[in-house]
Amino acid sequence: MNTLHPQIPFSFRLHEAFSFDNFVTGDNQVVVQQLQKQLSESGDSLLYLWGDKGAGCSHLLQAACQQATAQQQTAMYLPMNEIRHFDPAMLQGVEDVDLVCLDHVQAVVGEPEWEEALFHLFNRVLQQQTALLIAGSQPPRCMGIQLPDLLSRLASCVVFQVSSLGDVDNMMLLRDKAAEKGVELTEDAAQYILNRSERSTAKLLEILDSLDHLSLSAARKLTIPFIKQSMNW
Repeated sequence: MNTLHPQIPFSFRLHEAFSFDNFVTGDNQVVVQQLQKQLSESGDSLLYLWGDKGAGCSHLLQAACQQATAQQQTAMYLPMNEIRHFDPAMLQGVEDVDLVCLDHVQAVVGEPEWEEALFHLFNRVLQQQTALLIAGSQPPRCMGIQLPDLLSRLASCVVFQVSSLGDVDNMMLLRDKAAEKGVELTEDAAQYILNRSERSTAKLLEILDSLDHLSLSAARKLTIPFIKQSMNW
């Protein structure tokens, strides 16, 4: 569970479906293995993940929080795109938890006060040997970070690229998740969804959940005509 620090004005709930067990790895087997290994080792772990929108960085950060909680540790998940409008001083004391996960770090790049706050948080994390996991849309050196000291700190992390799923993996994701719900989703119907949806794991699962509820309410199978009608495609 996410730990609410006194400085944080609200809590960010973790997506219960985001775990290592249900992360569709695709070409990211090494990334997941190294991430779990680093997080399970004692001492500080400084990891930076980057990838395109929908690649699964947010899934992995929240999965890391879930794992920390399962191991009786404290964890905090902070999506920077949602807190960037608050005072950067809110990061004071965040390092007191066992694991800090900073998502969408690109959202505060170029903002001097936030870059300074992240730099000082990084230093405090190092001093306390807190595990730090950061995710951004690009590698540290490609994001346009203005504060050289912050860039140096981020570049010192172990950096992994998270690759987006291909069509075959997305097809397997949809059909496997449908099967877990006890719903038959044909290959043609799954392809129909893929051709019209944003191809991110979160979006595909959201669509599948909606279709599952609608099909149960209407007592209909997930045929292409039903999907088309339900999603207004």
